[in-house]
Amino acid sequence: MSATVTAVRSSPESVSGRAWPRGAGILILTGGVLLTAATALEVGTDVSSEPGPAAAFWVLFLASTLAHVAAMFPLALGRGDGQGAVGPSVVGKIALLGFGAFFLANQSLYLLAAYLLPTAEPTDGAMAFLFGMSAVQGVLLLVGGIVIARARVLTGPARWAMLVLAIIGFALGAVINASSIEALTNTMYFVSTGAQIIAGLLIARTAVAAAK
Repeated sequence: MSATVTAVRSSPESVSGRAWPRGAGILILTGGVLLTAATALEVGTDVSSEPGPAAAFWVLFLASTLAHVAAMFPLALGRGDGQGAVGPSVVGKIALLGFGAFFLANQSLYLLAAYLLPTAEPTDGAMAFLFGMSAVQGVLLLVGGIVIARARVLTGPARWAMLVLAIIGFALGAVINASSIEALTNTMYFVSTGAQIIAGLLIARTAVAAAK
C-alpha cells in the first residue's frame, strides 16, 4: 500500500518535470515552422510591395520571433523553480535569457532596415553595430548551448540541440557576410529554420534527468 501511495504522489512531480521541456520544445518548433514559412514568402514573393504576401510575412515573422523568445524562459528557468535545461547555472540562465533579448532586438532591427527604412544608406558605424549585435546573440546562444550540454538535464540528442543551433547560426552568418550567391544564402536560411524545427522536436520529446 505504501508503495502505491508513493507512486501516486510522485506522479504529478514527474509530469510537471516534463512540462517545461515540452513547452520549450513546442515553442522552438513553432518558431521554426513559422520562420520557414516567412522565409519562403520572402524568397518567393515580393513582400516589400505585394500587400497580401507582405501582411502574411510580417505576421509569420513576428510570431516566430515571439515564439523563440518565449522558449528561452522555460529553458532557462524550468517550471518556475529556476531549474531549467541549464540546471542551477547562473551563467546559463543569463546566456539564454540574454539570447532571447538580443534575438528580439536583432529581428526587429532586420525588419526596420529591410522594410521600414529600405532606402536608408547604412553607415559604417551602423553596420558595425548590427554586426556586433548579431555576434553577441550568437555567443550567448553558444554559451547557453554549452551549459545545457554540460548540465545533462536534457537527455539524448536534445542535450546538444541548442549547441548545434548556435553552430548553424554562426555558419549562416558567415555565408551571409562572405557569399554573394543568393541560392547559397537562401539554402542556409532554410537549413537554419529546419534545424530549429528538429531541435524543437527533440527537446519536446526528451526525458529530463535530475539537475546537477
